[in-house]
Amino acid sequence: MSDLLIREVSDEVREALSEKARAEGITREDWLRAQLIKLAAQPTVKSRYAFKAYGSDGAFAQIKRLYEGYVQKGARNCSQEQFNAYQMAVNYVERNDIGDRELAHDLLSKHFETVFETNQ
Repeated sequence: MSDLLIREVSDEVREALSEKARAEGITREDWLRAQLIKLAAQPTVKSRYAFKAYGSDGAFAQIKRLYEGYVQKGARNCSQEQFNAYQMAVNYVERNDIGDRELAHDLLSKHFETVFETNQ
């Protein structure tokens, strides 16, 4: 295993971390290790990505998350069911919490025949 060194942590932060570790009855090092393992296991939240979805009937939907607070979107020739799925996917992309990108992709995949994801 590798060592990890973190510099320039204030005394107040160091003491707060020690207090959290003591509350759980473990060392600060063990507590920090457990926190890092939990953090590393979480999915990465991408800030820029895009979906293009195509239906066999000529339906098309596109959602581009370009940066925080700005999502470019558009749909055409969609059935009502496809359009509803598209709108829900847009909501996920706009919120962009942990797992939202995956939820948007799954939703589009259930209602369109082909879905591509690209990085912006």
